[in-house]
Amino acid sequence: MAQCVQSVQEFIQDSFVPLVAALCSEEAERLTRRNNLSFAELVKPFCRLTSEVHMRDPNNQLHIIKNLKIAVNNIITHPPQHGAIRKLLNDVVSISQPAEGLVANVITAGDYDLNISATTPWFESYRECFLQSMPASDHEFLNHYVACMLVVSSSEPEPVEQFLKLSQEQHRIQHSSEYSYPKWFIPNTLKYYVLLHDVSSGEEQRADSIYEEMKQRYGTQGCYLLKINSRVSNRGTDEQIPDPWSQYLQKNSIQNQVFAVFRNNLQAAYKCPWDCFFWREGGSGETLSLSTVT
Repeated sequence: MAQCVQSVQEFIQDSFVPLVAALCSEEAERLTRRNNLSFAELVKPFCRLTSEVHMRDPNNQLHIIKNLKIAVNNIITHPPQHGAIRKLLNDVVSISQPAEGLVANVITAGDYDLNISATTPWFESYRECFLQSMPASDHEFLNHYVACMLVVSSSEPEPVEQFLKLSQEQHRIQHSSEYSYPKWFIPNTLKYYVLLHDVSSGEEQRADSIYEEMKQRYGTQGCYLLKINSRVSNRGTDEQIPDPWSQYLQKNSIQNQVFAVFRNNLQAAYKCPWDCFFWREGGSGETLSLSTVT
């Protein structure tokens, strides 16, 4: 039997995770694009918690969860078209066929020798893509958002007021009859306020002042200051700067082709107002690194 890369436990932990929506201002989106990333891609390497998480069920029983992973997605208000999803799944299978020359397992059945591949990368790619593109339904909560991150840049003229506009926009998307997608877990969705600050070009003192004002208005538990572009790449040296994003965006050439198919087919289906997928090739020459103040 072919072997999967992940165990069953790892597969479940990676596939069925709490979903968090991200609603960004135009300036915050522009800021993340300097590194050819969307905000959701920006935080993706940091979505698996290294500490234990304590959760209580409806019976008030405490459960300790290790290695909890969350998924952060940009809000898209149009469900995917079924035809685009089917084509995407077919393309994923075609792209992810085993390489020629790999050693296969030989099973003898009577007069026949059956060559069985030791791995099934096409199935794992199909399964991952299927779960990621599966639309939310009304009878279960696997793809319902449990919280929303409101993201504003510190360079905006009135960042605190922009947070208010984004909060109102999220409320309108969730409760207005104009939108039936995406789905939300509870009526009063938890909101987190993220101030995005570009260290290479922004004013540190102004960002700290805005952050203090945020905490006074929204409370300390739900406000975060996220600093990016804190290091500049020195092209004249051989310094190796860690790139935690490459393992998610450019694992291998097959993955790149899958992302290209996903972008070309689903971007039109979702009709999102901005490009949902970005590439890290090129960029501004600055190495993006993260630091948070909570």
